[in-house]
Amino acid sequence: MRLFSVTTLTLLLLSPSAWSTGKTPEDIREAFYAWVLAHPSAALPSAVERAQLVRILAPATIQLLERAAAMESLCVKSATADDKPFIVEGDLFVGNYEGASEVAYGDASRTVTSENAQVMFTSDLLYIDTRFAKAHRHRTVAWRDRLDVRLLNGHWQVHDVQFSENHSLRGNVQAYVEEATKLCAKP
Repeated sequence: MRLFSVTTLTLLLLSPSAWSTGKTPEDIREAFYAWVLAHPSAALPSAVERAQLVRILAPATIQLLERAAAMESLCVKSATADDKPFIVEGDLFVGNYEGASEVAYGDASRTVTSENAQVMFTSDLLYIDTRFAKAHRHRTVAWRDRLDVRLLNGHWQVHDVQFSENHSLRGNVQAYVEEATKLCAKP
């Protein structure tokens, strides 16, 4: 298992050869986590960030993020001055609300059929909250995600991220879009 820090993955992200072509599933895995660790977020990715993710995420996942951004904008506009709008909060791309500080790549499970090529990677992630002293019980959180990488139009791309308790990136974003449609659509 290889452990990568934000600094190491940021260097990978800055190297176009490491992620622009998606030659291997491992290239895309590394590009994805380089982006995630370099962009700690507590919200939907901005239009600029979604443009960066086009090289990494599957088109259907990008479209879902764009729908969520449109719904979030509608929710912000429809909220009254004294109400908090219904928005996305927390890091969408990892199974921890606060995000991740480091990642260690685990095993890969490959499935190849005549119609589909897919690799499921396990990723062990760690969040370090530096507000707490070393050895404090709240300083670190560790968990495991599963990254679903698929071959689409000759390029490997992240299709989804599976979190614990049957949650996923796409499932969480789709649930937000559906709930926002109900709550924020004008009558």
